[in-house]
Amino acid sequence: MAGNFQDDEREEAMRRLFQLVKDDTEGRSGVDAYLDFEGKRIPFELKTTSKGSVTTVRDFGPSHIEKWEDKHWLIGFFVKGREYYKYGSPSMMAPWIKSKG
Repeated sequence: MAGNFQDDEREEAMRRLFQLVKDDTEGRSGVDAYLDFEGKRIPFELKTTSKGSVTTVRDFGPSHIEKWEDKHWLIGFFVKGREYYKYGSPSMMAPWIKSKG
């Protein structure tokens, strides 16, 4: 459980850094964050890792593919005292998401 708390803290730090907002009505299965930009609300999937690789979900299934298709991805790497981020647009992530189906 301590790992989840740390991930939650890192995700919150990412929201602040990139000026993303969290919709608390979404819950665990919803959108991790939104970017409010020019009157549009852009959905983001946030992932963090301290190991250099990223895991997605334990109970992966078709609903996850549907959930991820139109999301932007922001991945925070917190490895050996370094902190860096990678971004993936829906079109950049499409081949990876398709490979999971």
